[in-house]
Amino acid sequence: MNPKRILGGLLLTAATLSTTSLLAQTAPAATPPASTAPADQGRVNRMNRRGNMNAMGGMKGNYKAADPATRAQRMTDRLTRQLGLDDATSKKVYEAALSRDQQVDAIQKSTDDNRTKNQKLKANADQFKTIMQGILTADQFTKFQAMRQHGGRGKGGNKHDDDPGTNQTN
Repeated sequence: MNPKRILGGLLLTAATLSTTSLLAQTAPAATPPASTAPADQGRVNRMNRRGNMNAMGGMKGNYKAADPATRAQRMTDRLTRQLGLDDATSKKVYEAALSRDQQVDAIQKSTDDNRTKNQKLKANADQFKTIMQGILTADQFTKFQAMRQHGGRGKGGNKHDDDPGTNQTN
């Protein structure tokens, strides 16, 4: 065979091998393994959405509910908007909600066992319902009850919807 052809073939093979080995050495360092990064990231994101883990990967426990006055004001604003309450009625609703929220906080902070806490919370909710029935008109109270059934957490409705009748679940 022609020595020039042999030498050219050897040089071509050597150049190909050295380029391939260079690429093989740098490629993994440039990109993380695709098989673990997205799956792990998705798992962390799902756990964050569920509230099981905080953003840094630690256990939950950093959640702090808003103070009773803030919660009462949010509820009053929502009811005023959705039920068309006047100023005097809104003020009564705020006072009732503030009292209820303060009692809820006191019950939650107590050292009672969970069963006792649940009983006290239910009694508090029943008392609030009775107070609201005395504050609202019959039509407003009916809408209020419907909002609580369809718009509450875990019920499948949109609790921020302005029309409580549209909170239908599929």
